[in-house]
Amino acid sequence: MKKPAGLLALCILGLSGIACTQPDPIVILTTFGAPGSSSRATAIIVPKMAEYLGQDIEIEYGVGVQGGVDAPANERTVFVSTIGNIALRPAIEETFGLDPLTDLRPVTRMTAVPDVLIVSADSGIETLGELLAYTREHPGELSYSHIAPTSIHRIEFGALLTELGMDITLDASLRGSAPVMDAMASGALDLAITTSPYVSPLIESGTAIPLVVAHPIRTPLLSGVPTMSESGVTGMPSGSWNGVFVPAGSSDEFATEIFEAVRFALQDPGVQRQLNDLGMEAWPSDSPEEFIAFIQAEQVRLGTAAGRYSIDFD
Repeated sequence: MKKPAGLLALCILGLSGIACTQPDPIVILTTFGAPGSSSRATAIIVPKMAEYLGQDIEIEYGVGVQGGVDAPANERTVFVSTIGNIALRPAIEETFGLDPLTDLRPVTRMTAVPDVLIVSADSGIETLGELLAYTREHPGELSYSHIAPTSIHRIEFGALLTELGMDITLDASLRGSAPVMDAMASGALDLAITTSPYVSPLIESGTAIPLVVAHPIRTPLLSGVPTMSESGVTGMPSGSWNGVFVPAGSSDEFATEIFEAVRFALQDPGVQRQLNDLGMEAWPSDSPEEFIAFIQAEQVRLGTAAGRYSIDFD
């Protein structure tokens, strides 16, 4: 519950006649480092969450998925993670070792994050049709990176290669969105798919051209860029997302407080504007139960897609 402003004022003035010890700050752990899309979304919503809860919130970046699982159920810890670790990897890796529905307590989705296929501006290619024509005339010449072997972007490339018949060559030496974007910027790589916050600087600078977006509808930031579905790729209609969790064993009260705080933050026009500027969209769940059902459906969707495109993750 949001703390009454009057009580906070009395505590500050020392006039309430009750104990007013300032609680330890809530700590939000993120899977990835500060440049990551989910981490940037977290940083955007934290001020409004703190306003709602009436207490300080700190962010600890890059703890990895195990850091979230190992976090204590101390009513002070929150965990933010993404589609890859919550839906994809549990669906395709027998040895992943995490069941997000039991090892964590799902609270709510946070944002939808479109994934964007970009091509080097030096290639002279400006549309997906031109890319397909080029790859037919020059099979295997263009290089691409899917960021990581078990990323959602690998399945997105699998959909493009299978459904559109593209013949391009994987550069498996590049791992992580930042190194891949550096390679795109330097001209060492021709094609990549990753989240909108990572590709936006390259698009804005003219270094890369956006060709297609993995998202159910066109995004305001890239309104002229067609979606996967519009481009004839029906198997991967949507891109990435992230969500908020608390440690398994956390109380109903704490989970509800965090749920309401996230929703409060995501309803703020200023927060929505900052997210939209990075290509992301506020996407809170209707309830924790709806988020759980969503995760289960995403695990099925991604596991099915991996099989359809014959992607071997071993």
